[in-house]
Amino acid sequence: MELEGAQLPRVLDDPKVDVAIISTTYIQQTGLSPVHDSVFIEDKNSPYVNILVAREDNKNAENVKEFLQSYQSSEVAKAAETIFNGGAVPGW
Repeated sequence: MELEGAQLPRVLDDPKVDVAIISTTYIQQTGLSPVHDSVFIEDKNSPYVNILVAREDNKNAENVKEFLQSYQSSEVAKAAETIFNGGAVPGW
């Protein structure tokens, strides 16, 4: 069956559902741990990792470069680790 992402955690109790692919954001809202309650977690090489994009005409703009440098920092990785209880994998 196909459902919206926000509905997936609720169907885990349905005996007709064998498996669900649920994003970290939705699974965490249920109180489950992506690290401890998952049978599989994608790594940073997943084709489904979040991608940051910019328009072609401003991809080299200073503010875009500053944002990327800030976002791809150890501080952001540590914050994501805390916020998502180890379930967020930095994709850089």
